[in-house]
Parts: sequence; C-alpha cells; structure tokens
Amino acid sequence: MVDILAGVSLLIPNFLGFYLGVLILLKGLSSMLGLPTGDLGIVIMGIIDIIAGIMLLTNFSIPWFWVLLMIKGVYSLIAGMAS
Repeated sequence: MVDILAGVSLLIPNFLGFYLGVLILLKGLSSMLGLPTGDLGIVIMGIIDIIAGIMLLTNFSIPWFWVLLMIKGVYSLIAGMAS
C-alpha cells in the first residue's frame, strides 16, 4: 500500500510526499540488503524504491515514473495476498 500511496504522491504532489519519501527510501535501502542473496527481483524493486524516495524528498519527478511504482505496489499487494 505504501508504494501505491507514493505513486499517487509522485503524480499529485501533496503534504505526505516528504514522509513517504523517507519511508520509501528506507524501504529501498533495506531491500538492497538482499543483494547478497542473489534475488534480482528484490534488488530491482529496491532500486525503484530508492529512486522514488529521492524524487519525493527533492520534489523532482520523472513524469512516467509513478507508473513503475504503482505497478510494483500492485504486484507486491497481489504477491502478498497469494502467499
């Protein structure tokens, strides 16, 4: 759900942007700790989180990047429900 909220914050800047940016950045950094495990999917998702966190913290947005974050959020939500 945090990924979806962050995607909305990238699309429509709001007051939650800074707080979501910190949360997403920390989440991305913790995902990068999975790098030694060799799971490339988690590393790619961590990189997306880190980029999104930096964009939310700096109020700089790539126009299409919110789509990646929303797809990642929906995928994570479905994968979490399936397991």
